[in-house]
Amino acid sequence: MTALNRALLLSGSVALTTLTASPFAQAQQAPNGTLQVYGRLNTSVESAKIEGQSSVMGLQNNESFWGLRGQEDLGGGMQAGFILEHGFELDTGANTDTSYFNRKSEVNLSGRFGMLRMGRMISEAYYATADVVNMHNFDTGSSADALYAWVSNGANHVSWQLPEYKGLTVELGTSLHEKQAEPSKNAWDLAANYELGNLSLGLGHNRWGAAEQTTVRAAYTTGPWTVAGYLQNSHGWDQANYQVDSSQRTRNMGRVAVQYTDGPSEYHLNVGHAGKVGGEDGTQATQWTLAYNYNFSKRTKLYALYTRVNNHEHASYQTGEQGVGFSSIALGMRHYF
Repeated sequence: MTALNRALLLSGSVALTTLTASPFAQAQQAPNGTLQVYGRLNTSVESAKIEGQSSVMGLQNNESFWGLRGQEDLGGGMQAGFILEHGFELDTGANTDTSYFNRKSEVNLSGRFGMLRMGRMISEAYYATADVVNMHNFDTGSSADALYAWVSNGANHVSWQLPEYKGLTVELGTSLHEKQAEPSKNAWDLAANYELGNLSLGLGHNRWGAAEQTTVRAAYTTGPWTVAGYLQNSHGWDQANYQVDSSQRTRNMGRVAVQYTDGPSEYHLNVGHAGKVGGEDGTQATQWTLAYNYNFSKRTKLYALYTRVNNHEHASYQTGEQGVGFSSIALGMRHYF
């Protein structure tokens, strides 16, 4: 063996010893702990058009992210865990937010009492309702639900998920305002899910200062068909600008989705309608999407879709401009790891 080979062998042994001794490696090797790297890569080539403007062709990011998830068995039926998720723009590689773990950053403790969660998280009220209904592309990208009133503040969040009881799960949480800008109130989040065979029901309620929304959801599967829908009542929330509506007006909206599965193929129709805001004429809007998914596996799919938002003369969903509509045709790919 040459001197060079001996030196390379020695340096490799030292590097292996150092890696094995690192906290990261120890965490993976711990017999009662787990660590998982996971994520979603989702992008599409789209031709998008705002009425009155030229079409724009581009590569769009559809909420791509990567994350770390860990869990430790504490014994006695108790477990500690954490979730860290970073959203990024797949088309450019840029961060989607100034904060790094901008989607989720939580630590949790679970046992017979349920689960206690603390950190930053996405509204469980949303997961119990609108997320279930938007099946065609997991409510991401240009075809995401533009009409749902997202009354929540995911930062500084503490929640308690009660133990499951005969198919019923309930979670109650609050986001502490910590002297932030308006609304300078704690935000509240309530979510409930009930599973009964092929039927599932959901309830979501958010309150943040004067803004409030309540949503009920149902989904039913029979053979290759899945039908889902939700109804929402909201008030005190400006959906176009994502801020409190000083006039405290009330609005009702609903959405229905149908999915037909044929082997690896999925066919989707999704239609939502927002009613008058505070009874004012011309504030209604409709959004609809046609989509096709081809699943190569449970993790990888190709999809094609056409989506459109029609705003009445005083509505500005998706575009921010009153009376102006939006449409997009897309071809995309999604992969989980």
